[in-house]
Amino acid sequence: MWGRGPGGTAPCPLPHTPTPNPLKGGGRGSGGGRGTFGPPALPLILILLLLAPACGKKVAPLSPDEVLPGPVREFRLSQEGESLVLSWLFPLENRLGQPLTQLKGFSLYRCETDGVAPDRRCLKDFAVLADIDLSYPRVGQVQGEAVVFRDTRLRPGRRYEYKVAAYGPRRYLGDFAPALSHAWGVLPQAPRDLKAQPGDRSVTLTWTPVARLADGSPTTDLAGYRVYRRDPGRSAQRVTPQLLPEPVFQEVALMNGVEYTYTVRAVRRVGPDFLESLDSPAVTVLPRDTTPPPPLLNLMAVPTAKGVELRWDESPAKDLAGYRVYRRAGGEPRFTLLTPKLLARPYFVDTQASPGRTWIYYVTAVDDAQPPNESLPSEEAEVTR
Repeated sequence: MWGRGPGGTAPCPLPHTPTPNPLKGGGRGSGGGRGTFGPPALPLILILLLLAPACGKKVAPLSPDEVLPGPVREFRLSQEGESLVLSWLFPLENRLGQPLTQLKGFSLYRCETDGVAPDRRCLKDFAVLADIDLSYPRVGQVQGEAVVFRDTRLRPGRRYEYKVAAYGPRRYLGDFAPALSHAWGVLPQAPRDLKAQPGDRSVTLTWTPVARLADGSPTTDLAGYRVYRRDPGRSAQRVTPQLLPEPVFQEVALMNGVEYTYTVRAVRRVGPDFLESLDSPAVTVLPRDTTPPPPLLNLMAVPTAKGVELRWDESPAKDLAGYRVYRRAGGEPRFTLLTPKLLARPYFVDTQASPGRTWIYYVTAVDDAQPPNESLPSEEAEVTR
């Protein structure tokens, strides 16, 4: 008859004590006569004590063809809005370093301690926060080999510590990843009045300073601000590696003509950790080229049989789209555009200039920005035909 040791111990044979026969001797008999009795049988309690060490020997609680998972990969903890976000990747190996072939799910544990100091570590008191069965994940999000869980049951002035382990088909836990912890508190108020000023491949942001927490109390531990940018077709990414001490930010090396959407978050320090506010109202801005080409030089006007021939130096602007020619007659107050369509070369013949009059000209350069930028007028050239 067999019993089972507790918690993964080897199965133990239950001791069997034969019933003594008073008609037989316990020793070696001779000639079929009454033999001499041997030593008395060991008491039952002594037999149990002798067998106990063997029963307590630990063995693997799994069958030989099933090995426990190794630790998850890239276990991470971050704060997003009003939640702490846990994420990790599936383990690839079992505890023996071999490819993992049996994975059923994950157990996520949490421990809560008073205060926000990092030395308040949990030695025990971990409780299951989430059981994520991969065959039917009722909590968390599973995308490919990535798992994400959001913990929203949080109280200010507390530190939360988390650990996670994978399990196989028999639900025996594998190795735990190193535990992670984060402090929690009241979030700062979100920044307000976010404004964006576009520039040439640049954007300048300004907003109202944050002085209070979300519950209306004044903040004494504001650490700064973080700026997030969303490009077309992409999710928002943080563009400030360091905390901004003031409510102003300028980003350069952007692409002109592309719409960018910005949000800002205020950040407070809680113990050694940071807590971000919710997003400010978003603002969308379109950087554009606002720098015109330089004024054109050496404009010359010469009367010919066909009209007035104009020449000037080629513009050095790399983003040049073309040229415009303006004209007015002597005594007229305003110039008129003669070339609605941009000229590709620094040359033009005004065939509409009638003889016997004085004509005054200037030219400009235009770049390919949207909207285009036009240079200041060149020096005027006057001619009588």
